[in-house]
Amino acid sequence: MLFVCVGSGATGYAQTNKYVIFRDDDVAPNADFAELQAVNQVHIDKNVPVTLGIIPHPYPTPSGNQLLEVNHQFLDYMRSIDSNHLFQFAQHGNTHQNVAPSPQGPSEFYGRPYASQYDAIKQGRNDITQAFGVTPTSFLPPFDKSDNNTLKAAKALGFTEYCTAFADFNINQGYRDGIKIDTISIELGNNSLQSMENATEQWLNNDRSTDTFIVLYHPADFRGPDGAVNTAEVKLLGDYIDYLQGTGRVQFTTLDGSWTTTGNGAVASSSSQGATTVGATDAPNVGANSGDIGGLNGGLVGSAVFVVLAAILVFSLASILTIRLGKNKNRPKR
Repeated sequence: MLFVCVGSGATGYAQTNKYVIFRDDDVAPNADFAELQAVNQVHIDKNVPVTLGIIPHPYPTPSGNQLLEVNHQFLDYMRSIDSNHLFQFAQHGNTHQNVAPSPQGPSEFYGRPYASQYDAIKQGRNDITQAFGVTPTSFLPPFDKSDNNTLKAAKALGFTEYCTAFADFNINQGYRDGIKIDTISIELGNNSLQSMENATEQWLNNDRSTDTFIVLYHPADFRGPDGAVNTAEVKLLGDYIDYLQGTGRVQFTTLDGSWTTTGNGAVASSSSQGATTVGATDAPNVGANSGDIGGLNGGLVGSAVFVVLAAILVFSLASILTIRLGKNKNRPKR
């Protein structure tokens, strides 16, 4: 039997309002490429989405669009996944250089004039759009340090989500100046599976916790001491996802909420957090075409359920009417 649930979200047959977001920062032409591929493959295998924080201009030179000009292997790879709904392309600053230190540490934007911040963010956004045909809607300030001008510039440029450290605005989750703010919950680097499970359990069992748990990591976190991919660290990510699925209490989504899944064997939502059909399956490598087919099947199933319910209602009304007519027929006239 197929169960359709719309509203607060579903995992199996249970309702849940809890979402886990994976945020992979420092995705750039100079990123650890093998590590980036290895981690992304985990998300493909597990059918779990991730928000990729792209640095548009990580090198001092050249001055053009470095996403197009510097590393064609990186460019080709990113273009190969830009239509895969599991990967949200977000903007992680522009240069990611520590040119505006904050009281809490390094920053690319803190204290800079509004116009300067606006121009830098705009250039990075345009470079991402030119390179991948995707206009990012989520902004992630480098070093998770920024200020009010950064937030206002991002809002003015059309960003609708902003993810940073709590200290920036003293907001765990909410809205400010018309833009949604989320803060990081835990970093995968230097954490054991047990410590991550403990932190997650505290979040799940705290009635006052936010509805999202954001896990931050970087491609470099998966580089071993010998310079090769640290397979143990890659396995840690996979094991943690397995643990999350095993709780039966969370769904996986992106910062923009555009794609939500319950992991392996679960259908994905292409609209927003909390609209998920449970019972169907997706192929591990979810792309634009497979997502469209899934949406078509979901629509057909929804239509079928509606027809069945309508038929039951008509039959019930007809039965009631027949009974009432029978009673009226035998009732003496006044």
